[in-house]
Amino acid sequence: MSVIDPDGTATNNDISEAFRNGVLLSAEGRVTIKPFGLVGQQVVGFGWSNKERLSLEQDPSNLARLFVTNRFPRLTDPGPVLGRILEQFSPKLLLPTQPVNKVNYTWAIYYNFDQYLWSPPGKPDNGLGMFFSFGASDGVANPVKYGYNVGVGGVGIVPGRPQDSFGLAWAHTQFSDNFVPFVRERLDLGLIHEDAVEMYYNAKITNWLTATLDLQIINPALKKAFDGAGRLTGVNTAVVAGLRLYARF
Repeated sequence: MSVIDPDGTATNNDISEAFRNGVLLSAEGRVTIKPFGLVGQQVVGFGWSNKERLSLEQDPSNLARLFVTNRFPRLTDPGPVLGRILEQFSPKLLLPTQPVNKVNYTWAIYYNFDQYLWSPPGKPDNGLGMFFSFGASDGVANPVKYGYNVGVGGVGIVPGRPQDSFGLAWAHTQFSDNFVPFVRERLDLGLIHEDAVEMYYNAKITNWLTATLDLQIINPALKKAFDGAGRLTGVNTAVVAGLRLYARF
């Protein structure tokens, strides 16, 4: 469990400024289980803060201020893109007419587990397993209401390849209904949910060289973007293939 300053930075050691704008409380519990002798982990955690933040429940005229103030780093900062969309299609919304709505709370909870389903005798670090994680937030100060991912992975189960590994996973992110509903409904922007599937195979070629093949299929949440001519166009599902070589010296 930890209690930290929600405004703290790695470059500020002025103790007089600590907790000036509230606290951020976080806690996590982890337990190891071994059903049928197979190793697994169970994790439960939460976070809570009373720092005053901008609420997602805003008068439409305050949307631009919301994007400027809240960077939403987990969303790769959609503010600039949504700001341009507002500027072109709803410029009146860039002029606030109502007081900014704020909240003095935010919370999130999460649950994770990973569990071996099969492991060869005498090799507890090898085998086939699965994992799952789920998290949810208040959806008032946080644009992500909930998200989860599930997948399977294996190490050393391919015959003749004792040090190869592989994985396959699916992730789903559900946005809060409070996140810019006026803009996304009016312009059909999406921002309802995002899905991603990833699969990889990691092959050990020699004792000092490994190669990884990776494939990602992403159905993005933001369904519209500007093209080269400045027009708003649809965004397609992305397919990304990659090859990585890792050499040890």
